[in-house]
Amino acid sequence: MVIKSWVALASVTTGALLLGVTTAAVREIDVSPTAAAFWRLAIPLPLLALWLVRVKPTQGMRLLPEKKNAMPLFVAGFFFAGDLFFWHLALIHTTLGNATFLANLSSLWVPLIGLIFLGEYISRNFVLGLALALSGALLLARHSLTVPTADGLGDVYGLLTGFFFCGYLLALDRCRVQMSTAQTLYYSSTVAAILLLPAALLLPGPWLPSTPAGWLPLFALGLLAHLLGQGLVAFGIRRLMASTTAMVLCLEGIGAMTVGVLFYLEPRNGWDLLAVAALIIGIGIARRPRAA
Repeated sequence: MVIKSWVALASVTTGALLLGVTTAAVREIDVSPTAAAFWRLAIPLPLLALWLVRVKPTQGMRLLPEKKNAMPLFVAGFFFAGDLFFWHLALIHTTLGNATFLANLSSLWVPLIGLIFLGEYISRNFVLGLALALSGALLLARHSLTVPTADGLGDVYGLLTGFFFCGYLLALDRCRVQMSTAQTLYYSSTVAAILLLPAALLLPGPWLPSTPAGWLPLFALGLLAHLLGQGLVAFGIRRLMASTTAMVLCLEGIGAMTVGVLFYLEPRNGWDLLAVAALIIGIGIARRPRAA
């Protein structure tokens, strides 16, 4: 199926906003951060398997991936497991602003790695748009940006999140060249869940919610953040460069900001509107074709 550029961009944008909105669910969990990362992947796996089986006949694709695609899928799952592991730890051990901004540095690592190791072209428009979008992300996070804590662990976790998410996006980009969204998301999620399971069982903290209501934020993470949010990102990345996808995901901060205003009464002002404008304009500049 041919995906138009604007459809891919809308898909990734919607996915980014959903990921930002559902970030608030991490604040409501009563299990360990690693257990939450595992359940985030495990809960939607049956639905992903059903999706894979149902779309196989209509798209003429293989149920099992070809051998040549096994390694890209494993790499995507490995990096996604690391991304969720460190992201959830960062949200616990540092401020939301630090964690979000440091994780969003993936929008810087992806184009640099793509340029150095994969030979991807980076235009001047992209560099200018990236700088503007990152400035907007930093401005959005200014309320809770602080100097590193005494041990600096939370900020290190946030930085590692950005590195792992960078690896995930690059691997996802390669997977989507040969495989469908259903294949890519199901198999990479399965690998990530398997890798996270031992850590979820062995590290300190509850493995299961203490009450039935405790499952609600986990289902929100699994169904809204992973199945829908990550699914939209996986769908759209086939038509976009991984570097563009990483930058669009800076919009995650807008979703988180909206939830903070509506449900946590976090104060916002004109500077926040300026930050949102910088993000949107930056993405628009980066997406402009190079002048002839």
